[in-house]
Amino acid sequence: MNVLAFTASPRAGGNSDTVLDGIIAGLHRVGVSVAKINTRELAIEPCSGCGVCHETCRCVIDDEFRAIYDQLISCDGVVFASPLYFMNVPAKGKILIDRCQVFWAAREIRGIDLFNGRKRFGLLAVCAAKRRGPGGESVFRGIQDTMHYVFQSLGLEALKPLLIPGVEEKGAITSRTGLLESARNAGRDMARRMAECSERPYH
Repeated sequence: MNVLAFTASPRAGGNSDTVLDGIIAGLHRVGVSVAKINTRELAIEPCSGCGVCHETCRCVIDDEFRAIYDQLISCDGVVFASPLYFMNVPAKGKILIDRCQVFWAAREIRGIDLFNGRKRFGLLAVCAAKRRGPGGESVFRGIQDTMHYVFQSLGLEALKPLLIPGVEEKGAITSRTGLLESARNAGRDMARRMAECSERPYH
């Protein structure tokens, strides 16, 4: 089993990076192969809205997204870890998301299943400085709505998200009892769900 793990934070070693490392540790513990991708390091351009992918199911922009496109098709699961910036994903992570329009087009416009009916899973992990959003609503509402449609376009069944409010300063998450263990458990639970849908053993 193999998982593609994205960190959308522009800040290396921040709280969401730390959470992602915990999830990856949980996946590794039960033998899952993980490819970690830092969106801050990607040389990718924003979606131009050209619409070519609506006909071809491929993106015409020649950059590092082309390799990610193939990885997103072949993987068994996706983890997306992010801090909350203005109630959503930071800029470089949002560029990656917008380039996933190609998967939406294949599914919704062309009626093509790029994943050959395979059961795959998506896990969202988010760290936020605030505890409540506008009007007292969930601070995570915006990013959850965004990632709902991203996971749907990628043919992923969304697992229970790991949502962590009240962590602003770098390293704050390490002082919160049980959070990193929760991250490791989320990784192990994801591995278990993937194993249930494959012939591969779960240890």
